[in-house]
Amino acid sequence: MSQDPRDAAREVWGASPAGWTFGDGADPGTREFFERVLERRSTYEQPWLFDLVPFSSYAGRRVLEIGCGAGYDAYEFCRQGAEYTGIDLTPENVDRTRAHLSLYGFHPDVREADAENLPFENDTFDVVFSNGVLHHVPDIGIALAEAFRVLKSGGVIWLIVYHRDSVFHWVTLFGWIHLLRGGFRRHSFRERLSMIEASSSSSHPIVNVYSRRAVVRMLADAGFVNRAIAVRKLVAEDLPAPGFLWGVWKRVPLAWLDRIGRRWGWYVVASANKTDA
Repeated sequence: MSQDPRDAAREVWGASPAGWTFGDGADPGTREFFERVLERRSTYEQPWLFDLVPFSSYAGRRVLEIGCGAGYDAYEFCRQGAEYTGIDLTPENVDRTRAHLSLYGFHPDVREADAENLPFENDTFDVVFSNGVLHHVPDIGIALAEAFRVLKSGGVIWLIVYHRDSVFHWVTLFGWIHLLRGGFRRHSFRERLSMIEASSSSSHPIVNVYSRRAVVRMLADAGFVNRAIAVRKLVAEDLPAPGFLWGVWKRVPLAWLDRIGRRWGWYVVASANKTDA
C-alpha cells in the first residue's frame, strides 16, 4: 500500500526542515541553525524575494503563512510588524518556528494544520503567503480555494511554486539525470521529481511543477484576480554538473544566473487579489 502523501510530507520535513543542509551541523531550533540558514537563503537562494514581496507594507496587517517551515519568512513578517499567523502540516516545524521566533522576542500564533482544511473563519486575513509549499499538497485547487475563503475582500495572496519550464526541471533533472545518466532505468520521472527534496528521511513527498499559465489559471479558478507573475531562482546547484562543469558554474556571477532565472528559473512567483464578485 502506498504511503499517504500527508504522512510522507510529515516524515520528510519532520526529519529535516527546509534549509537544513545549510545549517552546518547546528540543531534546528537554535539561533546558530536559524541564522546560518537565513543568511544563505536571503543572500544566495532567494535574495529576489525581498524585491518582489513588500514585507514592510504589511505592518499591522493580518498575515497567514501556509507552510511556515522553520520560520524564515515568518521572521521577516514579524520583524516588519505584521500580525502573523503560521500553519504547517509538520508538528516539528511548528515547534521549530516557535523556537526560532522566540529567540527574537516574537510569539505569534503558529499551529499544526492542513492547507486543504484551514482552521480559520471566512474573511480573516489581509494577506495569505505560501513560499515553496503548495506544490507538495495533494490538491492545490482545494488549498487555493481555502486561501480565498479565509482572505478578506481586497486581500492578496502570494504564491511561490516550482516552475515546469525551468532549467532545473528540463535540463538538469530530465535531460542530465533522468536521460543521459540513465536515471530512467531505476525510477520514473515522477519518482525522480519526488526525490529532489533533501532529507534524512527515506520518504518522498508529492512534488508538482507548474507553468506560469497554469498558475494564473489555478488562481483564477479559485476566484482570484491576477496582479503579477514572475519567474526567479537560478543558482549553480540548479545546473547539470558533469565533471569539470561544476567548477565552471561556481564561477559564473550570481547576477548573470539571476538574469537567466527571470525566464527559466525554478520558481513561479504570483500575486493575486480577492475581489468582490
